[in-house]
Amino acid sequence: MRSLEIHERSAEMKEIVRLSGGTDYAPPEIAVEKFAEVLHFLARTRFGSLHPSEGLFRVGACLFEGYRKTLLGQIQLAALHLLGPDRLMRKVPEFVGRSSNFGTRTVEQLGPKHYRMDFRGVPLPGDYYNGILHAALNATGVSAPQSSWEQTGPEDMTFQVRW
Repeated sequence: MRSLEIHERSAEMKEIVRLSGGTDYAPPEIAVEKFAEVLHFLARTRFGSLHPSEGLFRVGACLFEGYRKTLLGQIQLAALHLLGPDRLMRKVPEFVGRSSNFGTRTVEQLGPKHYRMDFRGVPLPGDYYNGILHAALNATGVSAPQSSWEQTGPEDMTFQVRW
């Protein structure tokens, strides 16, 4: 939450804790439905002047950048710039799976610098993941990633990614 400049004792943080299902502190594990509520809350409160999809995109990008600054994030993502965008894309299912105990993710290379990602059984907003993806690609040195996504089922989405 530091990346969104939400302070530990603020009213915003208290609301995030409540939405997460906690009382005094955020629980160590947050149900995916509650996490989705937190994402929408963050998009409304931090990026309320933007279209909701752009707000969720920005939340994803900010949370990725914030994670990179944590001790665990520094360890896990230290070599991201050395990994490069192609290897990153192939590892997206593994990276996302580390923090998600739901759904499946697959990646297919369609051509040079062109990938398709399928998320199945993932009940979080696609715009949130799109923001994470752009921030991760930027960290590998891609300056202007291009992506689009479509909802293909209630909890399914397909991303097209190019750079």
